[in-house]
Amino acid sequence: MWLNGGFLSSDKACVSTLDRGFLYGDGFFETIRAEKGRPLYLREHLERLYHSLAYFRMTLAYNMPRWADVISELIRRNRLARGAASVKIMVTRGVDPGPGMPFSLSPTINISVTRYTPPPPEEYGNGWDLHIFRGAFSPPLAPHKSLNYLYHLSARQAAIDCGCREAVLLDRNGKVAETSAGSLLARTAGRWWTPKSAYQLPGITIRAVRSILSDAGDEVESRAARPKDLLSAQTVWVLNSLIGIMPVAQIDGQPLEDPAGAEAARVRALLFAKGLAGAAGK
Repeated sequence: MWLNGGFLSSDKACVSTLDRGFLYGDGFFETIRAEKGRPLYLREHLERLYHSLAYFRMTLAYNMPRWADVISELIRRNRLARGAASVKIMVTRGVDPGPGMPFSLSPTINISVTRYTPPPPEEYGNGWDLHIFRGAFSPPLAPHKSLNYLYHLSARQAAIDCGCREAVLLDRNGKVAETSAGSLLARTAGRWWTPKSAYQLPGITIRAVRSILSDAGDEVESRAARPKDLLSAQTVWVLNSLIGIMPVAQIDGQPLEDPAGAEAARVRALLFAKGLAGAAGK
């Protein structure tokens, strides 16, 4: 891994127990898919990270090496240049006893990389079952990829307990926001749409897929949606940076009319190819 300016093995990495990320979850992260040794959509991930850091009064004060260079070297050192890898960037406020959110000049920065095994073809082909989580609503920090992640984990566990793979999250108004680890894209009466909510993360993958669909003449509408709107859709996909696009087979036990697995596979291939082309151009 890379920690605060140096490469070292994970068993030798040390972070203070007084670090605010450890104490309070005071920090942010990004998870990025890498292919052939290159991180996909790195610029978009960093833009989202820097937006959250600025909003919550954090700054990377010292001279940070080029992110792409550090990630590429980590991939090389871990011998992960072949196949897919998962890159995780974490930034915390570091050690600071001040109240509230003291303006941080010495954050803790960590970059790690691990092998990523994508879902097998049959899983993409069969699709996932989703569970609508009604036990709580998306938190105010939902627009940021915060280390305060317990709500999302509890929603995912509720889905697992119901025999499903992923949870659909609702906002405080009862509208559909996203899933516990991804964005939602749906198609009703031949028209694509994605849930619109103030309590959702600005998804990197949904933005890229919207661009791909637009290039093919299919515009994606952002609109407020209730669970019944999702249940009445013919097609629903879950999108995130690692899996790309996963078709949905059923929601709360109700089968979807057209999971569109072959179409999802085609768009997913374009998504990764576009990300790889962008990474090669940097």
